[in-house]
Amino acid sequence: MSSVIEVQAELLREQMIPAFLAMLDEATGLEEPADLEHLAATLLVPLEQFEMPQQVASAVLDAVEARGDLDAAGLLAALGVLGAEPLAARSRAAAQRLADKGIVSPNAAGLGMLAVQEAARIEGPDAELLVAMLRRPGAREVQAALLGIEHQDVGDVLVQSSLTPPAPIAAVRELLSNGVHGGAAPVPIAAEALTARVLAAARRAVDAQISLEHETGASLVIVSRALTGDPTGLPRPTVLAPWEDDPQLIDDEDRDEDQGDEDEGSHREMDKLLDEFEQRAHATHPPGGAVWQHGDFVASSMLQYKDGYADGRLCHWTRADLAEYLLDYFPRKVTVEEQTLPAVPQCASAFLRFLQTRGSLSGQPLEQLVQACHALRGEFLQRALDRSRWGLAKSLVMQMLAEGIDPSAPGAIDAWMADFNARPPEQRDAIVGPAADRMIHAPRRSPATGPHAPKHRAERRKAQRSARKRNRR
Repeated sequence: MSSVIEVQAELLREQMIPAFLAMLDEATGLEEPADLEHLAATLLVPLEQFEMPQQVASAVLDAVEARGDLDAAGLLAALGVLGAEPLAARSRAAAQRLADKGIVSPNAAGLGMLAVQEAARIEGPDAELLVAMLRRPGAREVQAALLGIEHQDVGDVLVQSSLTPPAPIAAVRELLSNGVHGGAAPVPIAAEALTARVLAAARRAVDAQISLEHETGASLVIVSRALTGDPTGLPRPTVLAPWEDDPQLIDDEDRDEDQGDEDEGSHREMDKLLDEFEQRAHATHPPGGAVWQHGDFVASSMLQYKDGYADGRLCHWTRADLAEYLLDYFPRKVTVEEQTLPAVPQCASAFLRFLQTRGSLSGQPLEQLVQACHALRGEFLQRALDRSRWGLAKSLVMQMLAEGIDPSAPGAIDAWMADFNARPPEQRDAIVGPAADRMIHAPRRSPATGPHAPKHRAERRKAQRSARKRNRR
């Protein structure tokens, strides 16, 4: 598997360096410390992910330093202030080398200087919003840190963080009064009390294995520095990387290794359902038909989607679940020969009928689910054949199949990866370009300003798992 890791590192390096430099080129008007901090925090989310090879992060810093201009100097200074070690030390060293050449950003002195001027809390029925007005020494404008805390059975948990651009304090107050859900009035609190509350809520988020979205992770870097004086001062919940949908390059069965007995029980239930479904399919469907040939494979992918990417309830299905499975998960993750694709919606319907006959189906009525499978068939086929929707692992495996390579053959993956690694960059980009690009650019969502922003599906799944564990005790 070493060659797989080498290919992953090289792909990331070749894709990330141009993408990060392009972000720096496109970040016009880096005229304020806030602009540099925002760009640096955005880059830190992927650079500080544990999946990121150290040589890739170092190569990105080297490429930024090689630009040798004021924007590069400012970005490196911001990374040195906001980053965690050892990346922060490397950034500071690079910024110093530029300074030795006389290249120093005029905004470097203001980096990391945000401090709480005033704070308030806005209470909702199931959550609250903490607001900290942050100001730099001598600045006229403020930035509002908005921290969403949900009341859960494990305690109050941090689930959201966002930061407004610099603006006059009156304008920020007006924005909050117009945008907060429920219209509750802010209640002033001391800055120390707000920091203590955020610390406790962030710690509970870590303990509850809550995953924060990319945008929240970026702002939390800056907010942590402002509240505690240290960018790592707040316990840092897991932040979903831009490539969260493809956490492994090839082996997709290593995920969630720390879930222990929960996963073992889930896998036993999956195996039992698949064994029963295979027996029923062979007993009730004609030999050679779609369900006879492909039913077990499709049912297995449905259960893997439910267990690993949705809510974990294997027999609970809704039309929304089917839409996500058929239009997103399957096209992105599941590797299958093209001639199998027309059978997928039919096999999905057959598996749902099996769950109904077994007395296990919950969620929406079977008739609605079967209708959804039929209605989604055309769009499913279109998306499943669209290479731009494939994940990185699927792109590579499908290319292996197209070249007549059997990925299950001993040594086949390593040998093909070595050959792939030796190909010219333009050939590799033609195969994995769209998927690798998605690994770098996180999906952009409008930041919520109220305490009731919806949870990511991975976050919901972890919360539901925790609840099931507590119910069994």
